[in-house]
Amino acid sequence: MLNEQPRLVMQATSFLYQNSYGSIVVGDGGFEYYDSKDRRKFIEIPWAEVNYVMVSVFLKGRWIPRIQVVTKKNGGYIFAAKEPKKLLKVMQEYIPKENFVKPRPMFKRIQNWFRHR
Repeated sequence: MLNEQPRLVMQATSFLYQNSYGSIVVGDGGFEYYDSKDRRKFIEIPWAEVNYVMVSVFLKGRWIPRIQVVTKKNGGYIFAAKEPKKLLKVMQEYIPKENFVKPRPMFKRIQNWFRHR
């Protein structure tokens, strides 16, 4: 366990390899994910290791389907939370607000892909 004092526990889905259902735990130590079926499958990310959080936002912030926690060394981990707005509010207490970013729109990514071809 990374967190001594958990602030938030909620149901979530991890998109690492295959979809797995479990729980997200956010607290003083970092961001944790535990699979509900297999306790050996877990992800622990200390706050010092988080580079930024990419938040997919649709309908002007009314729908947040998934978040991606990008680390400094190991890349990104994608999650879908039961209540993403509540999750992001708690995460903002530990991560500076400028480290929350939106991904580039799909048409911009496609446009760049055609430019590089």
